[in-house]
Amino acid sequence: MTLLELVVGLTITGLVITAGFAALQVLQDRRAQAEAVMNAVTRAANERTQIAQWIAGARLTVEEGGPAFRGLDGVHDGIHDDAIAFLTTAPTPLGTGETLVQLYVDRDSATPEQGLTAVFSEWRGTATRRVELDRSVASLEARYLSNVMGQRVWLPSWVSSTVLPAAVEIRLLPAANDTLPPLLQLPILVPLRGGS
Repeated sequence: MTLLELVVGLTITGLVITAGFAALQVLQDRRAQAEAVMNAVTRAANERTQIAQWIAGARLTVEEGGPAFRGLDGVHDGIHDDAIAFLTTAPTPLGTGETLVQLYVDRDSATPEQGLTAVFSEWRGTATRRVELDRSVASLEARYLSNVMGQRVWLPSWVSSTVLPAAVEIRLLPAANDTLPPLLQLPILVPLRGGS
């Protein structure tokens, strides 16, 4: 083997190794992108599931002065600014048992939570916890299905301590020039047991 053949062989080997490392880097970049997409999908699916479970566990008490189901219709700077408050028996960050849940969009710069926020309070206790569910949510729109008097009608608000809506539909909207994961763009429709 001559010196020229040896140099050519080493050059070709170096080029093959360089191409192999470049291909490996591309694969690692694609893997990181796929992991980011899967993490976003998983997070969005978990958010939808949690919200649906909390609402599905909504109930009313027979006690006078007990918590009401409150779905308030609102607008802030031309965008939907609804808020929902209810008593749930579904598991929450405070544990199992009766918990008051409030869902709303927090725009207060003085609080650490921003965007879609949930506040949990023990019904017969003192523990309270605020949880930021999704910072990218800028607007919450909710409506409530009523079967009262035999007619199925979607209402923009619901306040009652004696009757639950038959279903709740929530739409989450992003800020201008922002996007939400596709799963969060779909309405969250939750039928309620015992609702009318």
